[in-house]
Amino acid sequence: MPVLTLIQPLFQNADLDRNQRTLYPLGLGYLAAYAPEHWTVRLVDEQLEAVDLDAATDLVGISTTTMTINRAYELADGFRARGVPVVLGGIHASVCPDEALDHCDAVCIGDGEPLIATILADAERGSLQARYHAEPGSLDGLRPPRRDIFPPGYGFLPVSTSRGCPFDCAFCAIHSFYGGRYRQRPVAEVLDELASLPKGHRVVFFSDGNLYGYSPADRARFMELCRGIASLREAGKLPFSRWTAYGSVNALDDVEALDLAARAGCLALFVGFESINPASLEEMGKKLNLRFGVDSYERLVRNAQERGILVVGEIVVGADADTAAVLAETAAFLERIDFDLLRLQILQPLPGTRLFARLQAQGRLHLRDFPADWRKLCEGFTMGVHFDTVAVPAKDLQHWVKDTGLAFYHPLRIARRVGRVLRLTRSPGLAATVAVMNFKSRRTHAGARL
Repeated sequence: MPVLTLIQPLFQNADLDRNQRTLYPLGLGYLAAYAPEHWTVRLVDEQLEAVDLDAATDLVGISTTTMTINRAYELADGFRARGVPVVLGGIHASVCPDEALDHCDAVCIGDGEPLIATILADAERGSLQARYHAEPGSLDGLRPPRRDIFPPGYGFLPVSTSRGCPFDCAFCAIHSFYGGRYRQRPVAEVLDELASLPKGHRVVFFSDGNLYGYSPADRARFMELCRGIASLREAGKLPFSRWTAYGSVNALDDVEALDLAARAGCLALFVGFESINPASLEEMGKKLNLRFGVDSYERLVRNAQERGILVVGEIVVGADADTAAVLAETAAFLERIDFDLLRLQILQPLPGTRLFARLQAQGRLHLRDFPADWRKLCEGFTMGVHFDTVAVPAKDLQHWVKDTGLAFYHPLRIARRVGRVLRLTRSPGLAATVAVMNFKSRRTHAGARL
């Protein structure tokens, strides 16, 4: 039987390890589910084990993001040096296929499920094409991912209910990767998958770009999903107890939805507040945030926290409109808002985004030597400045992020935060988890090299 080896390369950033051992690469599990039965599929995740370049295999498939692309190319070059063909897929290879083809035999652009049988058949004949491109199709009837190929050792269990995002933020590549489409799986199929998940994980992480969505139909789907999860949970038919997801500010304004989400076991929502400066929000394409207004942020966070749902607030600085005065106002805002966890970073230009294209057209982008400069982006993903700034010098911006992060994660503030979580949730385990995550984030900011 021919062997397909699927590889998740390591995110090689020693200062930022938020994703290490957290989630397994769900996309590779979906590919395995669509591989023909006569192929043996092996999975190697460098988060947990080393890649053996001498392993016996007939084809290698490597998933890519910009943060892992240099390592992906190293692995691909190593396998090809001994005559093993390599296919690269994932978001980076999809938006930079010409670059990727310098290091592989074929590029899979877009969803891999409708392509993998053809790719493997071509590989068996020794006639791989350079490019395989799938148009976004319906997710109805999507096969469950092969979760049996993943070893133990991950913190959360990922589940996908949709692909794409209803929004088009200037700094996010999700919109272009999925061709501007926001596709959703039928709720009944998602609930069946949730009920059949393997035991051993306490928390499910919905990996969707936005679980709540934007339109009335999106909201109705979210409510249906939460009602279904709540019913299964109350009947004791779920192998997990809590879940987390990405959302947006409109989700925090919907108290009926938050009540239902809390009943369904929602542990935390990751929300992109991004900025308190309307001009910066306009630059980032955050129209929804502008509609709600930055004055609503504190109320929106309280809506979730009062229902026992933690809020992971995401703030991005470095927009052209982010003056020293805006940064000072942002620091004061972060003193007041007290997210349960803060993800604070400098604006990062990723390929495939409108931000990257604009900075490149303006001659302001520092990333010019590809693929070597992708390593710079990976190494400086939180506090690196990779373009000519307008309002604040790069070094001042970096020191502000480090100092503001350390202030947010001061031990006394962490203690107060943990105490609040304990009062709201009456869960010592959850409070302990919040403490660990806060101190881990403090170490990230303290150890950042500027």
